[in-house]
Amino acid sequence: MTNRSAVSQPPKLLLEATLRRRPFFRKALLAALGLAVALVALYAVNEANTIGTLPEGFWLPGIIIAIITVLLFAISLLTNLWRWLRGADEVLRFYDQGFVWTHGNDTRKYGWSALQAYRETKRMLYLTMKDGKIIKIGDRHGDVQNWAFLIRKRAARVTGTLIARAIREEQPFRLHKQLTVWPGGVEVNKQEIPWSELDVRLKDSRLTVYRRAESGKFRTVKQFNAQTVENVGGFLELAHSTIKNHQRERFGV
Repeated sequence: MTNRSAVSQPPKLLLEATLRRRPFFRKALLAALGLAVALVALYAVNEANTIGTLPEGFWLPGIIIAIITVLLFAISLLTNLWRWLRGADEVLRFYDQGFVWTHGNDTRKYGWSALQAYRETKRMLYLTMKDGKIIKIGDRHGDVQNWAFLIRKRAARVTGTLIARAIREEQPFRLHKQLTVWPGGVEVNKQEIPWSELDVRLKDSRLTVYRRAESGKFRTVKQFNAQTVENVGGFLELAHSTIKNHQRERFGV
């Protein structure tokens, strides 16, 4: 009789995005057509003024509009040509066990444990892998918040483990140029705050670090824009459990 629990389950696809370079070529062709029409219009306005068939006062506005149109189509043509020539088809598939990223002929498969750092902004997500590759997920991949919802908890679990391992090995773990986690607490702007005096909170994309004063009240040490801090989720998971361990009287444990 087969033991079903011993049979590994296939990865479950959670979210997928496919980006093609071909649309950039089509956009470049349309921009080239628009550019040709705009150049003809520019020539026509100037020629009509030369032979005297253009109404008085129409030449300057006509020339300005034609030149602006030419410039806009030229920029669009060059931009889309560049993206078509320099770009490559990209496929991003996220599973419950990891993800697969394909860019042209380069395909990389990662388990979640291969994640080294994670940072998210309103319009972009950055996944830094242990092999040094940085995967960027933006608006072109779809709704960034959908991707963030999928990744956030998994990233927090993995990066929290990484920070905890660094602490056990008595190594610093840098989250921001002004925020570093140490075995004994955190360092903010070269100010060391032990776990017994620390509190951290995340609200409205602001990560706030507090220190307990002699009065027992917590005072703000510094606020960070969470979008500039790596591994916020992992840090908060670790910090909350470690703070509770070092401030048992405060949490009644």
